[in-house]
Amino acid sequence: VYHLVNTTKERLKKQMKGVFTGELVQCLENILSKDQQAIIFQNRRGYAPYLKCQVCAYTPQCPNCSVTLTYHLYYNQLRCHYCGYKQKMLDTCPTCESTDLDLVGFGTEKIEEDLRHIFPKAKIQRMDLDTTRRKYSYQQIIDRFEQGDIDILIGTQMVSKGLDFGKVDLVGVLDIDRIMHFPDFRSHERAFQLITQVGGRAGRRTGKGLVLIQTASPAHRLLKMISEHDYQQFYLHEIREREKYKYPPFTRLIRLTLKSQDQELGYRAAQELASRLIQGLGKSRVLGPQEPVIAKLRNLYLMELYIKLEKNVGQMEAVKKKLSDEIARLNKTPAYRAIRVIPDVDPY
Repeated sequence: VYHLVNTTKERLKKQMKGVFTGELVQCLENILSKDQQAIIFQNRRGYAPYLKCQVCAYTPQCPNCSVTLTYHLYYNQLRCHYCGYKQKMLDTCPTCESTDLDLVGFGTEKIEEDLRHIFPKAKIQRMDLDTTRRKYSYQQIIDRFEQGDIDILIGTQMVSKGLDFGKVDLVGVLDIDRIMHFPDFRSHERAFQLITQVGGRAGRRTGKGLVLIQTASPAHRLLKMISEHDYQQFYLHEIREREKYKYPPFTRLIRLTLKSQDQELGYRAAQELASRLIQGLGKSRVLGPQEPVIAKLRNLYLMELYIKLEKNVGQMEAVKKKLSDEIARLNKTPAYRAIRVIPDVDPY
């Protein structure tokens, strides 16, 4: 059974306990009293996604990537999840020297802390990249949960994959809105798949599992289809959208990623490549260039181009040849010799 809980209403009524709604806390109490188990799903590790100065709004960024640093309580560090950069937790803001620094959002570490505070006697375990780095640690956590040594398992995507636990009667899903609204044409498909997968861990033996989803948008069409197991309706809606906007499976996509140590040079190279491809393929088939969501990774600036092609037999080889020629031509230009162009056919 899927049940949606409105986090906006719960906040207004002041019924939230940390990151948990009163309803989810009540369900967890019931589970623990019956000696059953629960899984809490949050697809973001760390303690909090970012740190923010309440005076000047400064937020620590990774010097190598265009992402905010995530705070990890266990290490008391700010870390980049892309390149591994880490630094000590800040006591004062480096911009205005204020000590009024707040952690914004929540990851698996924060959930673990809140749960230990609410249920001090419960046996709680976190399963994410940080707790499963050591050899065999993943399997050890799974074995302990299977044997009943863990009451509540908090995890990222790794808890959703094909695990069969007999005593799990509750799955709590937090922060589904962030997954649903990610800027990607497949975000709804991924949300449907992920929630159906993780929800499938509940009630596998008893058939009475409850999947409780916390959301600020309980009336959203996608959540209604997920909670009603209406894959047919979801598929029909999604396929119409993709046909309308000419996305796969109605087209083939090729993504070209340009990497450069110089941001301006990378932008000019992307513009140059785009104009050449438009001449050869037509304006309707070439999208971009634009910066991706994360525009800098490991000290390299990124630009992206997408080639959107009708599914004509034999066309792909001709287009690949055209791309190969244009990339080679770009790299022969002295100014753009250092630019790396990485093609990815059907990246999704």
